[in-house]
Order: sequence, then structure tokens, then C-alpha cells
Amino acid sequence: MIFAVYDFTPFKNELPEFNLKELLNIEDLNSSIFEEVFNILKPHQQEQYIVFRESEEAKKYSKERNARLPYIDFNNLPETLDDILLEKIMLYQKEGEVRDAIYDLLSEDHKGQIARFNAKIFEEEKAKRRALMTDEEKRKEKEWWDKYEADPTPRFMGNVGEPDTVTGYIIKYGVDPRTGKPETLESFNKKYTITETGEIVPKENKE
Repeated sequence: MIFAVYDFTPFKNELPEFNLKELLNIEDLNSSIFEEVFNILKPHQQEQYIVFRESEEAKKYSKERNARLPYIDFNNLPETLDDILLEKIMLYQKEGEVRDAIYDLLSEDHKGQIARFNAKIFEEEKAKRRALMTDEEKRKEKEWWDKYEADPTPRFMGNVGEPDTVTGYIIKYGVDPRTGKPETLESFNKKYTITETGEIVPKENKE
């Protein structure tokens, strides 16, 4: 199953800039799935992408991406990723249109290693921040979290430096941010459909 196709199926009209860049990244970084993803597009979307690919904007974007991100041969990743390679992959994970493009090149075990590495970094950074906090700041933080966790209403708000979509969050953390429950992109797509407007609709309730 190629998960990247789910990023394009909701759109009937023109593709957003995010998806144009994602498709460009697929062609550049994950060419083995490019044809299958390209073929699910509507004819006018295919034409739109071809025009974008030849544009100065696309060429500039590719050049800046290549200069910004370290080279990784995603087609020949070792089974066990060391910390150096994980640190490089995390740079790709920070940009949604790049992260989504290389998702299908990662095995389930790779995704688990990335999630654990990211969690370790998060906890280390949190510990460093807390070490600099005063007792009063810690008390106020605890009060805020106690109030937040007591509210049963599921919520998800994109944050700076974090995924701004539910599926992006699931890819990065393996958790549905609306419920806090473990989720994979495959299990999410079995249960929900994302409309062109971004609405998440349970498949069993969709007429």
C-alpha cells in the first residue's frame, strides 16, 4: 500500500502548493512510487504539476531543499538506524511536504525507531527546560496541565514546528492528536475519509 496517494485523493480541483511540493519531492526522493501517485491525479492536476515542475519556483525550491537537508539514500537504509542517521532523518521529519514524500520508504520498524528517538529528544529537552524553572513556575505549569487533562473534549491545534494536520501528527508520533490514542496512517485511513475541505469523516457514517 502506498500511503502518499491519500494526500492527493481528496482534491478534485487544483492541487494546493503543499501537494505540488510533496509530489516534486516524491519524484526527486522516492521515484519508485511517483508514477502510481501521479496516475491517480485528474488530468488537469497532472498538467498543473508538470507546469509547476518546470517553473523557476520549483527549481528554486529543489535547490534550497538539497542545500538544507543532508543526503540520505532512503532506498538503502540499514535495518537499525544509528543516532547520526536518526538526527538526519529528523530534519526531513520537520517539513511536512518532505516528510510525507519519504514516508513510504520507511519500514514499520524504522518508523518505530524514529518515534522513540523523537520521544527521547523531546524528554531530554523538557528536562533541560524544567531544570531552569522556579518552583513557582513548576506549580503554575502543573495547575495548567491538571486543568487541561481534566477537560475531556478532544482537541488538536497545529503548533509552530509541529505537524499542522492530524495525519501529519500520526506520521510523526504514532498517536491521533484528537484522542491521544495510538494510531497508524493505515488504521486511520481505514476508519476515516478526509474531504477536500479537510474535514475528517468516519467511513462508516459516510453515505
